[in-house]
Amino acid sequence: MKPLIAIVLAASVSTWAAAAVGVRVSADTSGPSTRVVLTFAKGASCTVQDHVGRVVVSCDTALEPDPSTGKLDDTILSEWRLEAERTLAFTTGPGYRRVDSFELKNPYRLVLDAQGTRTAKAVEVAPTAGQTLPVVVIDPGHGGVETGATGPGGLQEKDVTLDLARRLKDILQKQGVTVVLTRDDDRVLPLDDRTAIANQNRADLFLSLHLNASKRKSAVGAETYFLSPSATDADAKSLAAAENASRGTADAASAPSAGLDLILWDLAQNSHLAESSKLAEAVQRSLNGLTGIKDRGVRQAPFRVLMGATMPAILVESGFISNPDEESRLKDDAYKDKIAHAIAQAVSEFRQQLAASR
Repeated sequence: MKPLIAIVLAASVSTWAAAAVGVRVSADTSGPSTRVVLTFAKGASCTVQDHVGRVVVSCDTALEPDPSTGKLDDTILSEWRLEAERTLAFTTGPGYRRVDSFELKNPYRLVLDAQGTRTAKAVEVAPTAGQTLPVVVIDPGHGGVETGATGPGGLQEKDVTLDLARRLKDILQKQGVTVVLTRDDDRVLPLDDRTAIANQNRADLFLSLHLNASKRKSAVGAETYFLSPSATDADAKSLAAAENASRGTADAASAPSAGLDLILWDLAQNSHLAESSKLAEAVQRSLNGLTGIKDRGVRQAPFRVLMGATMPAILVESGFISNPDEESRLKDDAYKDKIAHAIAQAVSEFRQQLAASR
């Protein structure tokens, strides 16, 4: 019996090892918060619990983190280790206050945003541009021959987005914000140039304004997006594909490959995912409250215009121009003012959230 027991035990250990999911652990301590990104080799279901002295991530499968342990020269989180086969534990430091978390799919990622305080020296060495938000870049979608979607009554997306951008600019400037429009006239502007304008102006926020369209005339409501290498669903995927096809005068054949796009996303946007998500939620909530637009939720998609942005960046679909009723409302100045005020209110709310977390 003893050899048989040994074989059974060995098989069990081998099965667990094969079932363990690889998890890449990366941490960024350069900003006002400590951001940890757990990238899973395949999907998992995890919970985040805030205990005294520890933040614990518990998953429904065995984990194989890489690296398995790590130390951070940080006053918010000091180290992490594999505490049990399904549990990662992060030791908090003296500056730790709380942790926020959210998930991304394809690949599955769990993002931990640990809030707290740092020493004056650390803040001086690595200042955060988003702390005061002096510059917001607004991108009116499409332009020139790139008309975007057209409503049943002939209203063109490029005209409405520019109108909304100008209204939003006026409101934000009254709030003491410096505003830059990627275009202030009816002209073609390649997608990559729009993000470049935001980066060149050292913008703290990038807002790309668009209108949605659907073959279903009954489709209504607003959606707010932040960047992800994969789409929330088939509709989000189709929308991103349609928007990405509008590359202005740029030759689509010379556009970077999907692999390079994903690398750009990792490098430029990974450190801004939490902020982009919170900004998108604030805009969506404000649009629903002030305009009464149907809530279609915060979503994710691989929008080219958001790739490479080195600041929190979102894309706002303020309504369906393909819906006759919404097209009619989008012709009304008072309604467009409501949309602009809703987005401006969300920006203000987002600024207050950032200030409170410092």
